[in-house]
Amino acid sequence: MRKALTKQFRDIFHHYREHGIRETLRWFHGKDAPVIVQFAKYGIAGAIATVASQGTWLLLCFTVYPAFSAEEIQQYREIFAKVGFVLSPLEIEQLNLGHDARALNSTYANIWGWVFGNFVAYIVNAIWVFQGGRHNRWLEFLYFTIISGIATIAGLAMGPLLIKLFKIPTGLSQLSLLITAVLVNYLCRKYFVFAK
Repeated sequence: MRKALTKQFRDIFHHYREHGIRETLRWFHGKDAPVIVQFAKYGIAGAIATVASQGTWLLLCFTVYPAFSAEEIQQYREIFAKVGFVLSPLEIEQLNLGHDARALNSTYANIWGWVFGNFVAYIVNAIWVFQGGRHNRWLEFLYFTIISGIATIAGLAMGPLLIKLFKIPTGLSQLSLLITAVLVNYLCRKYFVFAK
């Protein structure tokens, strides 16, 4: 594996020396890029989908499905203040939610976040990252969603478990979901959903 990665980096550098930066960056516009460039594109697409998913989760955890303790809300207030955003007092601060309620509400918010994030991820990956063609678009989206769902269920199981067993903050429990999803999704999408 190390030799293959080294060879890819050498090929990219050789291509750059021979054709210049403009031609090398064109790989970011096409779908026939080397694996390393494709993985970088996948990372960017994943970041876009993560912002969509986690943004939905965060918004819902502050509104429809309260999932934060008063201490966590204060921490978010301080973080938001650093970037010039004022988070006014919220009704959920007075709810004094227990760990079980926070875990359940976080799960509901994650499900909705996943629905939106999965849609965004499919669109970006289908248009920009992977070469389709093995399946028709509807079947491709179905497989994409099933794989994403499996990865998300694994992560969803870990988040509430970490909150309940170890009493960790809700935000920190999200990392287990993200790490699991990235690893499972890339491999399955590349070699099953979008492979020709």
